[in-house]
Amino acid sequence: MQNAQKTLPRREKSVVINPVRVMVTIDTEEDDWGSYRPGGASVDNILMLPELQRLWTAFGVKPTYLVNYPPMASPEAASVLRALAEDGQCETAAHCHPWNTPPFETAVHQPASMMNQLRDDVNRDKLAVLTRLFEETFRFRPRSFRAGRWGFGPSVARPLHQLGYYTDLSVSPFLDWRRIGGPDYSRAPQLPYCFDPDHPLTPEGGGALVEIPTSVGFLRGPQRASARVRSFLERSPLARFKVVGLVDSMGALARRWLSPETSSHGEMISLAKTLTLRGRRVLDLTFHSSSLLPGATPFVRSEADKRAFVARIEKFLEFCAREKFVFSTANEVSETIRRGTPLLDDDGGFRA
Repeated sequence: MQNAQKTLPRREKSVVINPVRVMVTIDTEEDDWGSYRPGGASVDNILMLPELQRLWTAFGVKPTYLVNYPPMASPEAASVLRALAEDGQCETAAHCHPWNTPPFETAVHQPASMMNQLRDDVNRDKLAVLTRLFEETFRFRPRSFRAGRWGFGPSVARPLHQLGYYTDLSVSPFLDWRRIGGPDYSRAPQLPYCFDPDHPLTPEGGGALVEIPTSVGFLRGPQRASARVRSFLERSPLARFKVVGLVDSMGALARRWLSPETSSHGEMISLAKTLTLRGRRVLDLTFHSSSLLPGATPFVRSEADKRAFVARIEKFLEFCAREKFVFSTANEVSETIRRGTPLLDDDGGFRA
Protein backbone atom coordinates (compact mmCIF):
# COMPACT_ATOMS: atom_id res chain seq x y z
CA MET A 1 0.00 0.00 0.00
CA GLN A 2 2.89 2.38 0.72
CA ASN A 3 4.25 1.85 -2.78
CA ALA A 4 0.81 2.44 -4.26
CA GLN A 5 0.48 5.70 -2.39
CA LYS A 6 3.87 6.91 -3.61
CA THR A 7 2.70 6.55 -7.21
CA LEU A 8 -0.25 8.85 -6.46
CA PRO A 9 1.38 11.82 -4.69
CA ARG A 10 -1.24 14.35 -5.77
CA ARG A 11 -4.28 12.42 -4.59
CA GLU A 12 -6.03 12.85 -1.28
CA LYS A 13 -5.56 10.01 1.20
CA SER A 14 -8.46 9.08 3.39
CA VAL A 15 -10.49 6.11 4.48
CA VAL A 16 -13.59 4.04 3.92
CA ILE A 17 -16.31 5.04 6.37
CA ASN A 18 -19.76 3.52 5.91
CA PRO A 19 -22.41 4.61 6.41
CA VAL A 20 -22.25 8.39 6.08
CA ARG A 21 -21.32 10.00 9.38
CA VAL A 22 -22.61 13.48 10.25
CA MET A 23 -20.92 15.66 12.83
CA VAL A 24 -22.51 18.74 14.36
CA THR A 25 -19.69 21.09 15.37
CA ILE A 26 -20.48 24.34 17.15
CA ASP A 27 -17.89 27.08 17.62
CA THR A 28 -18.79 27.91 21.21
CA GLU A 29 -17.63 31.42 21.88
CA GLU A 30 -18.36 34.99 22.93
CA ASP A 31 -21.17 37.19 21.62
CA ASP A 32 -18.89 39.93 20.30
CA TRP A 33 -18.86 39.19 16.56
CA GLY A 34 -16.20 41.18 14.72
CA SER A 35 -14.57 42.50 17.91
CA TYR A 36 -10.91 41.83 18.61
CA ARG A 37 -10.82 43.12 22.16
CA PRO A 38 -8.60 41.07 24.48
CA GLY A 39 -11.15 41.13 27.30
CA GLY A 40 -14.62 42.12 28.42
CA ALA A 41 -16.53 39.89 26.01
CA SER A 42 -20.07 38.88 26.93
CA VAL A 43 -21.10 35.22 26.65
CA ASP A 44 -24.89 35.43 26.99
CA ASN A 45 -25.41 33.09 24.04
CA ILE A 46 -24.01 30.16 26.04
CA LEU A 47 -27.07 30.26 28.29
CA MET A 48 -29.19 29.44 25.24
CA LEU A 49 -27.41 26.21 24.29
CA PRO A 50 -29.78 24.03 26.37
CA GLU A 51 -32.65 25.29 24.17
CA LEU A 52 -31.34 23.09 21.35
CA GLN A 53 -31.17 19.97 23.49
CA ARG A 54 -34.73 18.98 22.49
CA LEU A 55 -33.58 18.90 18.89
CA TRP A 56 -30.39 16.95 19.58
CA THR A 57 -32.23 14.41 21.74
CA ALA A 58 -34.99 13.89 19.17
CA PHE A 59 -32.46 12.89 16.49
CA GLY A 60 -29.85 11.19 18.65
CA VAL A 61 -27.24 13.89 18.03
CA LYS A 62 -24.29 14.52 20.33
CA PRO A 63 -22.93 17.87 19.13
CA THR A 64 -19.27 18.71 19.48
CA TYR A 65 -18.92 22.04 21.28
CA LEU A 66 -15.60 23.66 20.37
CA VAL A 67 -15.18 25.99 23.34
CA ASN A 68 -12.88 29.02 23.45
CA TYR A 69 -11.50 31.00 26.37
CA PRO A 70 -14.25 33.53 27.30
CA PRO A 71 -17.06 30.99 28.01
CA MET A 72 -14.76 28.90 30.19
CA ALA A 73 -13.58 32.03 32.03
CA SER A 74 -17.22 32.87 32.89
CA PRO A 75 -18.45 30.87 35.90
CA GLU A 76 -22.07 30.96 34.70
CA ALA A 77 -21.30 29.96 31.11
CA ALA A 78 -18.81 27.31 32.23
CA SER A 79 -21.46 25.84 34.53
CA VAL A 80 -23.90 25.45 31.61
CA LEU A 81 -21.29 23.78 29.42
CA ARG A 82 -20.08 21.52 32.21
CA ALA A 83 -23.64 20.36 32.95
CA LEU A 84 -24.18 19.44 29.28
CA ALA A 85 -20.92 17.51 29.20
CA GLU A 86 -21.52 15.71 32.51
CA ASP A 87 -24.96 14.62 31.34
CA GLY A 88 -23.37 12.96 28.32
CA GLN A 89 -25.33 15.23 25.99
CA CYS A 90 -22.36 16.43 23.98
CA GLU A 91 -18.66 16.21 23.29
CA THR A 92 -16.47 19.17 24.20
CA ALA A 93 -13.31 20.24 22.40
CA ALA A 94 -11.11 23.34 22.18
CA HIS A 95 -11.36 26.47 20.06
CA CYS A 96 -9.02 29.46 20.09
CA HIS A 97 -9.42 33.15 19.28
CA PRO A 98 -5.85 34.42 19.70
CA TRP A 99 -6.97 37.98 20.44
CA ASN A 100 -8.81 37.02 23.65
CA THR A 101 -6.72 34.03 24.77
CA PRO A 102 -3.85 34.98 27.10
CA PRO A 103 -0.99 35.58 27.29
CA PHE A 104 -1.05 38.84 25.34
CA GLU A 105 2.31 39.91 23.93
CA THR A 106 1.37 42.18 21.05
CA ALA A 107 -1.35 44.63 20.13
CA VAL A 108 -4.25 42.97 18.36
CA HIS A 109 -4.59 43.78 14.67
CA GLN A 110 -6.08 41.95 11.71
CA PRO A 111 -3.27 39.43 11.02
CA ALA A 112 -2.98 38.69 14.76
CA SER A 113 -6.54 37.37 14.65
CA MET A 114 -5.19 34.46 12.60
CA MET A 115 -3.18 31.86 14.51
CA ASN A 116 -1.31 30.84 11.35
CA GLN A 117 0.33 34.31 11.44
CA LEU A 118 1.75 33.73 14.93
CA ARG A 119 4.99 31.98 15.90
CA ASP A 120 5.01 28.45 17.32
CA ASP A 121 5.98 29.67 20.79
CA VAL A 122 3.19 32.27 20.89
CA ASN A 123 0.60 29.71 19.82
CA ARG A 124 1.97 27.13 22.24
CA ASP A 125 1.67 29.56 25.18
CA LYS A 126 -1.91 30.40 24.26
CA LEU A 127 -2.89 26.79 23.66
CA ALA A 128 -1.28 25.75 26.95
CA VAL A 129 -3.36 28.33 28.85
CA LEU A 130 -6.50 27.32 26.95
CA THR A 131 -5.88 23.62 27.59
CA ARG A 132 -5.30 24.16 31.32
CA LEU A 133 -8.55 26.12 31.63
CA PHE A 134 -10.36 23.42 29.66
CA GLU A 135 -9.08 20.75 32.06
CA GLU A 136 -10.13 22.83 35.07
CA THR A 137 -13.59 23.33 33.56
CA PHE A 138 -14.37 19.84 32.28
CA ARG A 139 -11.97 17.62 34.28
CA PHE A 140 -10.44 15.98 31.21
CA ARG A 141 -8.00 16.92 28.49
CA PRO A 142 -9.29 18.07 25.09
CA ARG A 143 -8.33 16.01 22.05
CA SER A 144 -9.95 17.95 19.18
CA PHE A 145 -9.41 21.57 18.12
CA ARG A 146 -10.52 24.26 15.68
CA ALA A 147 -8.65 27.50 15.07
CA GLY A 148 -10.63 30.72 15.18
CA ARG A 149 -11.42 32.15 11.74
CA TRP A 150 -10.09 28.87 10.24
CA GLY A 151 -6.54 30.19 10.76
CA PHE A 152 -4.61 26.91 10.77
CA GLY A 153 -1.05 26.14 9.72
CA PRO A 154 2.22 24.50 10.83
CA SER A 155 2.77 27.01 13.65
CA VAL A 156 -0.56 25.83 15.11
CA ALA A 157 -0.27 22.13 14.29
CA ARG A 158 3.13 21.67 15.94
CA PRO A 159 2.05 23.05 19.36
CA LEU A 160 -1.19 21.06 19.14
CA HIS A 161 0.76 17.86 18.68
CA GLN A 162 3.13 18.75 21.52
CA LEU A 163 0.16 19.35 23.84
CA GLY A 164 -1.39 15.96 23.09
CA TYR A 165 -4.19 16.85 20.67
CA TYR A 166 -5.18 14.25 18.10
CA THR A 167 -7.60 15.99 15.74
CA ASP A 168 -7.99 19.32 13.97
CA LEU A 169 -11.17 20.66 12.34
CA SER A 170 -9.89 23.96 10.91
CA VAL A 171 -9.59 23.32 7.16
CA SER A 172 -12.31 24.90 5.00
CA PRO A 173 -11.82 23.47 1.47
CA PHE A 174 -11.93 25.65 -1.67
CA LEU A 175 -11.55 28.88 0.34
CA ASP A 176 -8.63 31.30 0.27
CA TRP A 177 -8.40 33.44 3.42
CA ARG A 178 -5.14 35.21 2.51
CA ARG A 179 -6.84 38.56 1.97
CA ILE A 180 -7.51 38.70 5.73
CA GLY A 181 -4.22 37.14 6.79
CA GLY A 182 -5.39 33.54 6.81
CA PRO A 183 -4.33 30.37 4.98
CA ASP A 184 -5.12 29.32 1.43
CA TYR A 185 -7.33 26.21 1.42
CA SER A 186 -8.27 26.47 -2.25
CA ARG A 187 -6.46 23.18 -3.00
CA ALA A 188 -6.88 21.57 0.40
CA PRO A 189 -8.35 18.07 0.67
CA GLN A 190 -12.10 17.77 1.15
CA LEU A 191 -11.68 14.38 2.74
CA PRO A 192 -10.50 13.46 6.26
CA TYR A 193 -6.82 12.54 6.38
CA CYS A 194 -3.82 12.03 8.63
CA PHE A 195 -0.98 14.55 8.40
CA ASP A 196 2.41 15.51 9.74
CA PRO A 197 2.32 18.72 11.86
CA ASP A 198 4.93 20.32 9.59
CA HIS A 199 2.69 19.84 6.53
CA PRO A 200 -0.96 20.14 7.63
CA LEU A 201 -2.43 20.32 4.12
CA THR A 202 -0.59 17.23 2.84
CA PRO A 203 -2.20 13.85 3.58
CA GLU A 204 0.25 11.34 5.06
CA GLY A 205 -0.83 7.84 5.99
CA GLY A 206 1.26 7.68 9.16
CA GLY A 207 0.73 11.29 10.19
CA ALA A 208 0.46 12.10 13.89
CA LEU A 209 -2.70 14.20 13.58
CA VAL A 210 -6.08 13.77 11.90
CA GLU A 211 -7.71 16.55 9.88
CA ILE A 212 -11.48 16.53 9.40
CA PRO A 213 -12.22 19.37 6.94
CA THR A 214 -15.54 21.12 7.31
CA SER A 215 -18.12 20.56 4.58
CA VAL A 216 -17.75 23.26 1.95
CA GLY A 217 -18.44 22.32 -1.64
CA PHE A 218 -20.35 22.79 -4.86
CA LEU A 219 -24.01 21.92 -5.25
CA ARG A 220 -23.44 20.31 -8.65
CA GLY A 221 -20.85 18.31 -10.53
CA PRO A 222 -17.23 17.36 -9.88
CA GLN A 223 -15.88 19.40 -6.98
CA ARG A 224 -12.34 20.09 -8.20
CA ALA A 225 -13.43 20.97 -11.72
CA SER A 226 -16.09 23.37 -10.40
CA ALA A 227 -13.51 24.97 -8.12
CA ARG A 228 -11.10 25.53 -11.02
CA VAL A 229 -13.74 27.16 -13.22
CA ARG A 230 -15.02 29.39 -10.42
CA SER A 231 -11.47 30.44 -9.50
CA PHE A 232 -10.74 31.28 -13.15
CA LEU A 233 -13.87 33.44 -13.38
CA GLU A 234 -13.08 35.23 -10.11
CA ARG A 235 -9.65 36.21 -11.45
CA SER A 236 -10.74 37.06 -14.98
CA PRO A 237 -11.92 40.45 -16.34
CA LEU A 238 -15.45 38.99 -16.27
CA ALA A 239 -15.41 39.34 -12.48
CA ARG A 240 -16.16 43.07 -12.80
CA PHE A 241 -19.49 42.16 -14.39
CA LYS A 242 -20.43 40.00 -11.40
CA VAL A 243 -20.54 36.88 -13.57
CA VAL A 244 -19.68 34.61 -10.64
CA GLY A 245 -22.62 35.88 -8.62
CA LEU A 246 -24.92 35.45 -11.59
CA VAL A 247 -23.97 31.84 -12.34
CA ASP A 248 -23.97 31.05 -8.62
CA SER A 249 -27.53 32.33 -8.25
CA MET A 250 -28.54 30.06 -11.14
CA GLY A 251 -27.05 27.04 -9.36
CA ALA A 252 -23.97 26.62 -11.54
CA LEU A 253 -20.66 26.85 -9.66
CA ALA A 254 -22.70 27.40 -6.48
CA ARG A 255 -20.33 26.95 -3.54
CA ARG A 256 -22.00 26.47 -0.18
CA TRP A 257 -21.21 25.65 3.44
CA LEU A 258 -23.04 22.92 5.27
CA SER A 259 -24.19 25.57 7.71
CA PRO A 260 -27.61 27.02 8.61
CA GLU A 261 -25.91 30.41 8.92
CA THR A 262 -25.24 30.82 5.20
CA SER A 263 -27.28 28.11 3.45
CA SER A 264 -30.96 27.26 3.23
CA HIS A 265 -32.07 23.81 4.31
CA GLY A 266 -32.57 22.96 0.62
CA GLU A 267 -29.01 23.99 -0.21
CA MET A 268 -27.63 21.98 2.71
CA ILE A 269 -29.53 18.91 1.55
CA SER A 270 -28.36 19.40 -2.05
CA LEU A 271 -24.77 19.78 -0.90
CA ALA A 272 -24.99 16.65 1.26
CA LYS A 273 -26.45 14.66 -1.64
CA THR A 274 -23.74 15.83 -4.06
CA LEU A 275 -20.90 15.14 -1.65
CA THR A 276 -22.14 11.69 -0.63
CA LEU A 277 -22.89 10.67 -4.21
CA ARG A 278 -19.27 11.52 -5.01
CA GLY A 279 -18.00 9.27 -2.25
CA ARG A 280 -17.83 11.52 0.82
CA ARG A 281 -18.65 9.67 4.01
CA VAL A 282 -18.12 12.42 6.58
CA LEU A 283 -20.24 15.57 6.72
CA ASP A 284 -19.83 18.48 9.13
CA LEU A 285 -22.85 20.66 9.96
CA THR A 286 -21.33 23.70 11.61
CA PHE A 287 -22.35 27.04 13.09
CA HIS A 288 -21.48 29.50 15.88
CA SER A 289 -23.14 29.38 19.29
CA SER A 290 -23.54 33.16 19.09
CA SER A 291 -26.09 32.73 16.29
CA LEU A 292 -28.52 31.61 19.00
CA LEU A 293 -28.52 35.17 20.38
CA PRO A 294 -30.42 37.46 17.99
CA GLY A 295 -28.29 40.40 16.97
CA ALA A 296 -24.98 38.82 17.98
CA THR A 297 -24.06 37.68 14.44
CA PRO A 298 -24.94 38.84 10.91
CA PHE A 299 -26.79 35.55 10.39
CA VAL A 300 -29.54 35.90 13.01
CA ARG A 301 -30.83 39.43 13.57
CA SER A 302 -34.20 38.83 15.22
CA GLU A 303 -36.32 36.23 17.01
CA ALA A 304 -37.96 35.44 13.67
CA ASP A 305 -34.50 34.84 12.17
CA LYS A 306 -33.69 32.56 15.08
CA ARG A 307 -36.83 30.46 14.56
CA ALA A 308 -35.95 30.12 10.86
CA PHE A 309 -32.36 29.26 11.77
CA VAL A 310 -33.41 26.44 14.10
CA ALA A 311 -35.95 25.23 11.52
CA ARG A 312 -33.18 24.90 8.93
CA ILE A 313 -31.20 22.73 11.32
CA GLU A 314 -34.24 20.56 12.07
CA LYS A 315 -35.08 20.04 8.41
CA PHE A 316 -31.52 18.99 7.65
CA LEU A 317 -31.51 16.55 10.57
CA GLU A 318 -34.79 15.09 9.27
CA PHE A 319 -33.10 14.52 5.91
CA CYS A 320 -30.15 12.79 7.62
CA ALA A 321 -32.53 10.54 9.56
CA ARG A 322 -34.39 9.57 6.38
CA GLU A 323 -31.10 8.73 4.69
CA LYS A 324 -30.03 6.68 7.74
CA PHE A 325 -26.89 8.73 8.22
CA VAL A 326 -25.13 8.17 11.55
CA PHE A 327 -24.59 11.11 13.88
CA SER A 328 -21.08 11.09 15.33
CA THR A 329 -18.80 13.29 17.40
CA ALA A 330 -15.42 14.59 16.24
CA ASN A 331 -13.55 12.07 18.39
CA GLU A 332 -15.64 9.18 17.04
CA VAL A 333 -14.94 10.19 13.45
CA SER A 334 -11.24 10.66 14.20
CA GLU A 335 -10.94 7.18 15.67
CA THR A 336 -12.70 5.70 12.62
CA ILE A 337 -10.29 7.48 10.30
CA ARG A 338 -7.29 6.06 12.10
CA ARG A 339 -8.60 2.54 11.51
CA GLY A 340 -9.50 3.01 7.83
CA THR A 341 -8.20 1.87 4.44
CA PRO A 342 -7.89 4.26 1.45
CA LEU A 343 -9.79 3.74 -1.84
CA LEU A 344 -10.00 5.91 -4.95
CA ASP A 345 -13.05 8.08 -5.52
CA ASP A 346 -14.45 9.66 -8.69
CA ASP A 347 -12.72 13.02 -8.20
CA GLY A 348 -9.30 11.39 -8.47
CA GLY A 349 -8.77 11.48 -4.73
CA PHE A 350 -9.21 8.90 -2.01
CA ARG A 351 -12.71 7.99 -0.96
CA ALA A 352 -13.90 8.76 2.54
